Amino acid sequence: MHEKIENFIREYLDKRKAEKRYTSFDYCYNYFYSFFEDNQQSQLQRDENLEFSCLHLGFYLASWGMFRGSSPLLDRSLVYFEDLIKKISDIPKEV
Repeated sequence: MHEKIENFIREYLDKRKAEKRYTSFDYCYNYFYSFFEDNQQSQLQRDENLEFSCLHLGFYLASWGMFRGSSPLLDRSLVYFEDLIKKISDIPKEV
């Protein structure tokens, strides 16, 4: 059993290369966490960060197929995520 678990972990980590889809979560997470880590989450919605915040979220979703043919996101631009980014930036750090 222990060997099976190690094999699953190794397989997962092998898929986490910088250019692979599995890593898209890491890039998105690290971007948003960098603001929360410094208790600067309100900065996510500032004009100079808002577009980049939307792009990080949008690319993560796109890399997992959330912009496919039947998805309502297919007809949206990154501006669609602005309200969500603003809500995320208002989340208290302890949450």
